[in-house]
Amino acid sequence: MAEKTLKTKQQEKTKEALAQKNAPVVRKEQKPKAEAPRAAEKKQPARPGRLATWWRETIGELRKVTWPTLPEARRLTVIVLVVVGITSLVLGLLDWVFSRLIALLISL
Repeated sequence: MAEKTLKTKQQEKTKEALAQKNAPVVRKEQKPKAEAPRAAEKKQPARPGRLATWWRETIGELRKVTWPTLPEARRLTVIVLVVVGITSLVLGLLDWVFSRLIALLISL
């Protein structure tokens, strides 16, 4: 019998705890608190923007570059122009040959 009494008391305590949780909360008038600074409003050290960072890194990389001398630049430019000219002549010749072959096939 003592066990039943103990169990019923525990059940009553549980019911009271649930009732308190579900009861509407009546709060006393609260004093307005001073607003704490938000995370975004906290003073952070000024960081440069993405563009400024990109520019600074680009300048740093360009300082590491070994630039060609004027005669080297001229020589390399001539080489590029010659290779482009030869390639365009070969491609033009191949285009002309294939267009003649296709015209020949069509005329048959």
